[in-house]
Amino acid sequence: MSTMHAWVRHDYGGPDRLERAVLPVPAPAAGEVLVRVTASAVNSADLHLLRGEPRVVRLAFGARRPRAAQLGRDCAGVVEAVGPGVDPSLVGTLVHGEADAAWAEYAVLPADVVVPVPDALDETTAAAVPLAGVTAVQAMRRLGDVSGRRMLVTGASGCVGLYVVQLARAAGAHVTAVASARRADLVRSAGAEHVVDRHDPADDPGDEFGAIVDVMAVRPLSEVLPRLAADGVYLSVGGDGTPVLGPLPRIAGLAARGPFTRRRLRSLAARRSGADLADLDARIDRGEVRPMIDRVVDFADVPDALRAFEAGEANGRLLIRIAA
Repeated sequence: MSTMHAWVRHDYGGPDRLERAVLPVPAPAAGEVLVRVTASAVNSADLHLLRGEPRVVRLAFGARRPRAAQLGRDCAGVVEAVGPGVDPSLVGTLVHGEADAAWAEYAVLPADVVVPVPDALDETTAAAVPLAGVTAVQAMRRLGDVSGRRMLVTGASGCVGLYVVQLARAAGAHVTAVASARRADLVRSAGAEHVVDRHDPADDPGDEFGAIVDVMAVRPLSEVLPRLAADGVYLSVGGDGTPVLGPLPRIAGLAARGPFTRRRLRSLAARRSGADLADLDARIDRGEVRPMIDRVVDFADVPDALRAFEAGEANGRLLIRIAA
């Protein structure tokens, strides 16, 4: 097949900017694999790149217009071809990994970020794991040992938060999750012992947490850090931040406070990692972690899926089924 269908955009904006296009099937370069995509997913990162927000991302992705027309970070599919330097035995293998342009029938990915899909997942559910799951694995590594400690997770019902809650539970932490009331059952099923309604100011999570994973990073540090134990660790993971600079002011605030406290104040810049994805897959096969899925939509409905995600309608992962 020499051409494929893909969702593209030529300007920054909302889901209405997306349009279906027919593009050439990309060829894998050295160190890359060509994947026939079976499924992708919707992430906050996809929306940030679609809208070009916070504005600071445009320094890397195009100041006035996006340099790359395609989007889609999570990818699952079958390896169709490999580039020079890649093991040819991968051809025909069902894999998943983090891509740049997975909202298409075919995508190229670096060979070192794709791993075979574990037995516990299939060609669709495997797309729920790469970006959010790897971010959560790296977040837990940054925290260190949390066994037996009280741990607060904000944004616990989101893509990353649900994995953090599960990994923390598996590590022996006692998790208090911050989420909306309608998602309380969801985060409890992920392993949270207590759930705090983020919309109710009177619902106080308490203090003296040994670890705080701030996925939403919405509340000022002056409100969050007093809840941390004197020897605790705080980790900022993503978050929208300010419209222009995004999470950078928060990261700067943590750096400024660091030398003057015993608390460990950290931020996470997640990176693609096939090794971390393989580690998470092993945990999934052991039953320690599972992707929590709200619904699967057809490839034709990507704009509607983005609108639903942005409106907060998804109660778990929102996946996109793609058939080449």
